[in-house]
Amino acid sequence: MDQKKIISRFEHTLELIDVFKLKNEPAVLRKGELFIDYGEKNNKIGILMDGLLYASYLSDNGTEWVSRFFFPPNNFIVSSHRGFVLGKNSSESIRAYEDSKLIYIEKDEFKNLLDTNHKFERTVRILAEESYIQAMDRIHSFQSLNAEQRIRKFLEEHHDLAQKLQRQHIASYLGIHRNILTRILYKL
Repeated sequence: MDQKKIISRFEHTLELIDVFKLKNEPAVLRKGELFIDYGEKNNKIGILMDGLLYASYLSDNGTEWVSRFFFPPNNFIVSSHRGFVLGKNSSESIRAYEDSKLIYIEKDEFKNLLDTNHKFERTVRILAEESYIQAMDRIHSFQSLNAEQRIRKFLEEHHDLAQKLQRQHIASYLGIHRNILTRILYKL
């Protein structure tokens, strides 16, 4: 996706949020602090202004896998969305990878904004469409690319992000073992 468009959407969202009188002021999550934990009721969405968070889930055998990274401007909506929409407990954990600044929007407030503000509703729809496309691209890469191709693609698309992350988190996100990632990185 066009980086100028991504930055524009991020800035537009921040401008839109700034107009509203939200219940919560921007907050800081320190490195390691949770946005939401496994099994917790999810009643909030975050707008990440600065920093880096990651979502993880537990497989049936107890292995924790990284499913997403949240970072502005590319992926700044922080949510365990399945639980948020369905009113269920979170099946994932979202944690600050580094100190991060975000705005919390509570579920009732979010629904009210959707119902009463056309610009907000349109922005949310566009962001949801883009998120869906990103998710489909990720699924397709898992189905059609081998480990080396997934690594190359991740490094090309997220070079700056890759510089911040530990190899174990990149490997987990790509669905490969850390040793395989390390071996392929030495080849590149």
